[in-house]
Amino acid sequence: MRTAVLLVALGMLAVAIAYLIFSKPHYPLSEEDARKYFLEDLKEKYPNADVREIMEILALSSSDGTPYYQLKARVTFGMSTPCPERLHVYYEYPPKNFVAQPPEYITKGCKICINEPTCIIAFPEEATIASHTYPGTEAVAQFVKSNSDAAASVSFDATSGNWLVRWQSASAGFGYNVRISKSENRVLSVEKS
Repeated sequence: MRTAVLLVALGMLAVAIAYLIFSKPHYPLSEEDARKYFLEDLKEKYPNADVREIMEILALSSSDGTPYYQLKARVTFGMSTPCPERLHVYYEYPPKNFVAQPPEYITKGCKICINEPTCIIAFPEEATIASHTYPGTEAVAQFVKSNSDAAASVSFDATSGNWLVRWQSASAGFGYNVRISKSENRVLSVEKS
């Protein structure tokens, strides 16, 4: 009889342990683990991206006190092209539901400030596109169209709040420097270099 009670107790203990182990996934809850998991997922989902980087990680708690991380990443395709595509991907770790938040397109189809009532040129991909599509950049647009090797390098001057986009082409032998105001959403100057 004691053996039967012991076997029943062991069986119940085994069922309880199995339930705890298999009832919900267990994720290590460190920021490093969240970062690693997210980067692996980005690499799998966007294998052809030129840039995949985490922009922000927030440590949060759900209403029941369960800790989790909310992550935001940048994914860019065609970084060296005249029309790079940038999107922001949002993720929760551990995953909280089966419906993922759709990515937010920052640039797409050579357009910037998608669904934004006030345009602030906040990212280098936006500055690249503005440098050859905005009014006053017609010479740069022709340069890009005529020189398949035309490439842009972008820098931001925090002091002035302006972007500088340098277009170069080995085949043309010259290029253009385009200054763009971040906050005023306009081209300040176009200079042949």
